[in-house]
Amino acid sequence: MRLPQVTLDTTLKELYGNSVHGPEGRIALVQSVGCTELAPSSKVGRNSKYLYVESTFCSTALKCSREERTEIQRTVAIKFLSLIPQRDAFCAGNMPIIIFDPDGSGKETAHGKVEAKKTMSNLTADQRSKILYFAGPKDISMEANGIDSLVARLALDDLEGYPLVIDLDTNYFLNSKLALSESGLPSPKSVSLELKDFSPAPTECCAVCMSRDGEVVIPDDCTGVRGRWLKNRIRDILDHVSAQPIPFVLKNQQTFGGGGTFKVSSRKDVADLKALLSTRILPKLLSGVGPSNAHLKPATLILSEMVQDPICDWGLTFFVRRSGQCVYLSATQQILDPTNAWIGSNISYPAQDQLRQKFTPIMLEIGAWLHSYGYFGPCGADMLEEAQGDHMPTTMKIVDLNVRTSGSLTLGLLKGHFSEQRGLHHATCFAISVDMTRESFIETFEADFTDGRIVIIGWYDDVPSGTSYGYLVVGATDEEDLGRRVAGVKKLASVMHF
Repeated sequence: MRLPQVTLDTTLKELYGNSVHGPEGRIALVQSVGCTELAPSSKVGRNSKYLYVESTFCSTALKCSREERTEIQRTVAIKFLSLIPQRDAFCAGNMPIIIFDPDGSGKETAHGKVEAKKTMSNLTADQRSKILYFAGPKDISMEANGIDSLVARLALDDLEGYPLVIDLDTNYFLNSKLALSESGLPSPKSVSLELKDFSPAPTECCAVCMSRDGEVVIPDDCTGVRGRWLKNRIRDILDHVSAQPIPFVLKNQQTFGGGGTFKVSSRKDVADLKALLSTRILPKLLSGVGPSNAHLKPATLILSEMVQDPICDWGLTFFVRRSGQCVYLSATQQILDPTNAWIGSNISYPAQDQLRQKFTPIMLEIGAWLHSYGYFGPCGADMLEEAQGDHMPTTMKIVDLNVRTSGSLTLGLLKGHFSEQRGLHHATCFAISVDMTRESFIETFEADFTDGRIVIIGWYDDVPSGTSYGYLVVGATDEEDLGRRVAGVKKLASVMHF
């Protein structure tokens, strides 16, 4: 089946412009996501310095079977090492993109590389990224591939030592919730709970700790100073949570996709949150702070006011050039699941000119702040719009900054493909899991694919399980038509979050 090829309105390469060959030399993008819960593959290590509290970290019990952990690792590898990097590579343009192998082989015939190439084939030849496929970060060959510097989507421990356009500490800081709360940018009022110290080393504790020095979490049967330290710090945090006026939002320092963020509207919510913090999140998080990362404040928690009855949940995407100039890309309406996890975005192409005017002032404000730290590259800002009363202008509160390629970035680059060429003025993007291969899925929705209504921007057939993971963009004539077409996909597939 021959599918129409996609031409994007612009690409990351075009947006970077001369920066691709600036003082840092020839750059390549590393779009993989780090995981603190476990190592995604045998060649991509666990992030133990740059800690991330995402959905896997929050949902995984302290103790689980080897089989359960293997299954979690498999899913994490597919999402973090293949699906997200493919999605971001789709909008990169003709520049090098480094992707790591979920299976850890890095071979030319590796399944993940085949999947990435299939996805990139949906683009016109001059906009396809140059996929550089490696088993893991330590296998990156810079000189052989004409690369001088790397741009990391998020801070990966394994990239330490490589020449980076934005150093890992700055990357981690700019994406942190504490940075946003202290930036002076319009955001909800908040207080931060910062860890003032960290646990002593296992060798300075009891026999239990010394015999299990390699364990990530302080043992629950510790009889020494480390166990007492952990219990005291958890108790202090839970006391602050209990005293916080309801409603409020608790955010971990580093999250993405909605993981690690909790809305609290009742005393029951407080009790549920305290149980989750005490039994899963805090033992792992606090145990992960030490001499190498204490300066990053990775265990900081942010308690903020909840924006009441927002008019809309917006996702702004734009690009900050090296000069500090900001390029508006799109404003989309975000779709969240009941747990507050981001599961997609909707865009209205006819509304973009008006939305550009609406969001330009706050875009420039964010861009100036990022430029002050030397950042240039893509950025996403999640904002809640709230009313101020009759005949009063609405206000925007920034609730999250994604100083990287965001999930909805591609939507803003498909106006020509959908709206101008096909009269499809509305579109949405979302991730799915489905029990059929890429080819079977395309055959099932053959008319939509041949008409250019559905575009795959990421896909991985997990052959052993028979489940496939995909990232789709669906276009439609209006909102009602869009709802019908998305419902058709959801009859066969489950919507997925990261």
